[in-house]
Amino acid sequence: MSAAPGEVQRIGAAELRAFIQDAGELKKGTLLYDGGQLLNLARHENKLFCDARGSGASPYKVTLVYSDAPAPAFKGRCTCPARAFSTAFCKHAAALLVAWARAPESFAVSDAAPPGAPGGENARKSVKKGAANAQALMKSGVEQVSTLVRELGVAGVAAIGADRIEQMEKLAEGLRENRLRRLSARTLDLAALLRGQAAGGPQAAGARRGALPAVAYANLMADLLLTARKLEKHLAGEPLDDRHVEELVGKTWKASDRKPADGLTLVEYAFSTRTTSDDFVIRESRFLDLESGRHFSEKQILPAFLAKRTEPKRSFAGEVLAGARATTYPGYPPLRVDFTDLGDKRPLDTGALEAVLARALPDVGAALAALQEHRKDVFAPDLVPVAVLTDTLFARGARLSAVDDKGEALHLPDDPALEERLAGSLRDARLRALLGDVGIDAALPVLWPLAAIVEGPLGLSLLPVIEQGAAARTGPLEGSAWNAAAREAGASPAAIALGEVREELAEALATGLTGLSARVTDPLAERLRDLRLEKQAALLQSLPQKPEPADRLDDFIKLYQVLEMALVRLAGATHIDRAGEGKTIERVPTYESVAVARPDETLPPDEVARRRAAGTMSRYVAAVHHARYYASLPASELVQSIFPIWADGTATPTIARTFAPLGAEAIAAAEKALTVKAGRVAKLTAVRVLQAVVQHGGPARGEAAAMLGKVAEHAKDAGLRALARDALDAIDVAQSPGPGGAAVRARRAARMDRVQELAKTLGAAPTKEERGEALKALAELGDLAALPALRRAFYADAARGVREEAAYALAQLGDVEMVETFVRRLASRGEDEREAKIAAYALGYLGDVRGLSELLSAYAEGYKPGIVADAIRAFGPVALAPLVDLIEARPELAKRAAALDALKKMDDAAVAGCLLERIEARRGGADLAEKAQLYLKLADVHPHSRREVATAITAALAGVDGKEAQAAVKAAQRALGVVKRSK
Repeated sequence: MSAAPGEVQRIGAAELRAFIQDAGELKKGTLLYDGGQLLNLARHENKLFCDARGSGASPYKVTLVYSDAPAPAFKGRCTCPARAFSTAFCKHAAALLVAWARAPESFAVSDAAPPGAPGGENARKSVKKGAANAQALMKSGVEQVSTLVRELGVAGVAAIGADRIEQMEKLAEGLRENRLRRLSARTLDLAALLRGQAAGGPQAAGARRGALPAVAYANLMADLLLTARKLEKHLAGEPLDDRHVEELVGKTWKASDRKPADGLTLVEYAFSTRTTSDDFVIRESRFLDLESGRHFSEKQILPAFLAKRTEPKRSFAGEVLAGARATTYPGYPPLRVDFTDLGDKRPLDTGALEAVLARALPDVGAALAALQEHRKDVFAPDLVPVAVLTDTLFARGARLSAVDDKGEALHLPDDPALEERLAGSLRDARLRALLGDVGIDAALPVLWPLAAIVEGPLGLSLLPVIEQGAAARTGPLEGSAWNAAAREAGASPAAIALGEVREELAEALATGLTGLSARVTDPLAERLRDLRLEKQAALLQSLPQKPEPADRLDDFIKLYQVLEMALVRLAGATHIDRAGEGKTIERVPTYESVAVARPDETLPPDEVARRRAAGTMSRYVAAVHHARYYASLPASELVQSIFPIWADGTATPTIARTFAPLGAEAIAAAEKALTVKAGRVAKLTAVRVLQAVVQHGGPARGEAAAMLGKVAEHAKDAGLRALARDALDAIDVAQSPGPGGAAVRARRAARMDRVQELAKTLGAAPTKEERGEALKALAELGDLAALPALRRAFYADAARGVREEAAYALAQLGDVEMVETFVRRLASRGEDEREAKIAAYALGYLGDVRGLSELLSAYAEGYKPGIVADAIRAFGPVALAPLVDLIEARPELAKRAAALDALKKMDDAAVAGCLLERIEARRGGADLAEKAQLYLKLADVHPHSRREVATAITAALAGVDGKEAQAAVKAAQRALGVVKRSK
């Protein structure tokens, strides 16, 4: 139908594609219209207008301008971010045209363009609004959620099909557009849980295959119903507390709405960048205020496409913001701030870290009390931020606990990545405090740490532990998994019993309240009475008496929620008997702040390695076994057997302590390790031995200090130089507590400023090129203080190239804490070849004997033979005997050029010595003749080793009968030139 002059042409639904070329935007627009996301539909002259609900608190203003010359056309305008970078229809403009095509009668006729509409006049004119409004849309959304929960609660999940899950996902999209953000998020989580269940996807740990994770399901159902009930009252006129507005609904808080916060003295203890499921990039700093002890957060939240074009929020790591001023948003800790004045920035020094310790909660009990107070509010987040004084980590089974000076413990999550990062922070340092989030996981009070304050030889340090995004829980443990974990971790019997009751109630809800009978509730009620929860038991027994299953839902959810609060109270701290230290508890020599249950036996390194590979022994228990084993060896054996003992990074602390009093012998052994072409870990151990000799004192002290000075100044290896510098600085601080020590600290503070500057760029720069340059500069700086930033980049950087360079930098700086990670990456070579190749390079560069076995396995498989052979060769004499063992077991490997090349680049005397030992060991044995020609082939890589081995074989097989023996003798004679080689 043609339009009159100055009006908008009517179109049919079939004509939409003629005006909107992008099928994707048309589909999105159709979904928006169908979901009721358009408000205030209006028409003025040749323009169409509406408000469209978006991800923000305020709606987007949308305009369509119609023109009929030279041909009928619509031009879309919108205030959403997408229209700033595109000339095509955005989804909101597409939705407006869909509305015009389907229901032109719903458009009110206006005297002028609505205020704020793109292309319209700014003057306020009267506009007749459509029937839809924000309040009605919110009310409709809440009603839909209540209906969903009621249906699921009554019938259970058995009948849920894929079509219903799709409806839930669409409902979640509509809820977000209508500002019901908590309902939206929980509905989306519920749909994802049910979709994973329907598809037979991964279940929670310990759940039966195909079984619904009932506790996670019940938690979501309870949250949805309680939130819906709260919003129903709000929409009926009951006001919401501002922090509930922020948590449940969301709002654009103007500066005038926010509360001022002046006189802040802030220390950033965590910085993270993460992307949400709806494609928003969040950059966040977490702060502790040194004046009040409160936790704050600064966030930058942007759509992903806009984040690429926006300068990222900076990190304030390594700085103190003294006298900062800000306004705070309503909400729960950590309070979100918008800075108005960053105050006077100064470096983060020992005084500031002492202030952090002074403001930290004094013990685990105080942390649990803070959690209990926080969780009294039903709508408070599950976790509350804390800084808590802890001085010990106790490793029990696969799980760590943070222990205070009273022996009370908070559990840490069962997370291998966390164990690795904590190990990197605690090696050669003493734990003082942990900062992070505390909550309840099943019946266990758990601390998800973000940072640690440790005290090393050079004073206090604040070290990141884990990315904030990685600290988020994947869901509560289920079934026997949480029960076993709770018992192993020492949770109270009452907490475990209550947790079991809640789990059975969760399973009843998943089955459906139609089947809730006295047979189900009476046994559970008795268990509640045993826990002295009489009122709760009575409420539970009353539920089956209600004839309508739907009438049971509210009281059931109320009971489930009350029992959660009771569980928070019951889940107290676990007590660790510190009086048993030295008897039942043993400190880990490599990690002085970590304790383990005392092992009954001492295992040799090869058995420890086997159990570590099988995942049945933690790194901390392994370190105890290593320390016991090496401490049991006489000093003479340690001196004679530098390789492979000195090449084991876990043995370094024990070796340093053992050699400290040996003086000249220790210096001679260290000099040998530093001069022989060997893996780098042996050289790093030598530096630690020299430091121990100096600190022990005695006549050899001066010579050891001089040798350290030479390494610090002249070593070509950046990691060696850095370690030697740190050793000298630690010696100066320990022996010069006055001005001399102050001068060292001042020098190191200046160096730390540069490290922090580069670390910030590495963590927050928007392009991989900038982050790569910062990483390169950190590696070249050669300071061990860069290790935390490099580890973070290795684990979390978005660019694979940056992660690769971080791996090489960590190896360059001698980070032996990364060995097991690199071994796992190499062992997974069938899943990710590039990561495995990076790991092979890094293991070869480090030269830690713990990585040799996996390198040899990869070599035997023929995996990247050139790369792996180079890595094995880099180990030096440490790799010689294991490599020959492998070739003896697999003689066909001797035909590979890479194998012979690896031997060719090793010391000729070492190669000859290794083969001569084997010949002597087999002298008179039946298999010498068989092995002799293999030994000759291996010895042929060096003239010296060829002559030595050929002479030994000739002598060992003299007078031995048999074809193999005669052939071996002739081959040896040819090698000596006694018999000419056949052409």
